[in-house]
Amino acid sequence: MDHFMNPRNSGQLLNPDCHSEVGSPQCGDAMTLDIQVNDEDRIGEIRFMTFGCAGAIAAASALTEIAKGKTLEEALAITNDQIVEFLGGMPEEKYHCSVMGHEALSLAVEDFRHRRKNTVEHLEAILREIPDELAAAVEDGSISIEHIHPSRIRVCARGEYSGGDEEHIKEALEKELQQRTGKTVKVRVTR
Repeated sequence: MDHFMNPRNSGQLLNPDCHSEVGSPQCGDAMTLDIQVNDEDRIGEIRFMTFGCAGAIAAASALTEIAKGKTLEEALAITNDQIVEFLGGMPEEKYHCSVMGHEALSLAVEDFRHRRKNTVEHLEAILREIPDELAAAVEDGSISIEHIHPSRIRVCARGEYSGGDEEHIKEALEKELQQRTGKTVKVRVTR
């Protein structure tokens, strides 16, 4: 009852790294899930909105509490039984409510992986065929990928660079990624 009356992590995230929407035909419940993922692929923030019964609200609240801080892989391993156990039990006829939360989580992680893959493909294409604006900055060196997140990347610049080249690389990559993906992707350049 506590997770129904005082749901944790309810609402929406302003710019989520991934999002999902699911519905349960058994009872007409619907749920959305927004997740922010940190650079270690751990769930930093997670929010849900649900239209449904007390069981759906409580199960979604419990799922977000269990998932927060876990890696994406660890979160996918959360079982419906764990959600029910976390709640201290649930009537058998409401067990399907925990299934809906698990489905929303799986779809959100799939969305994150799709977004990351899209960013990877565009960045790799840029580094294969370096645009003119970026070519001048990397003329005597190379750029390697250190970490990719759908909305931010970290690259390593190797070679002979003048002081302003790192900023130029950052700006040129951000501009090129914006043009190709239609989204803002922040770039951090390390040495």
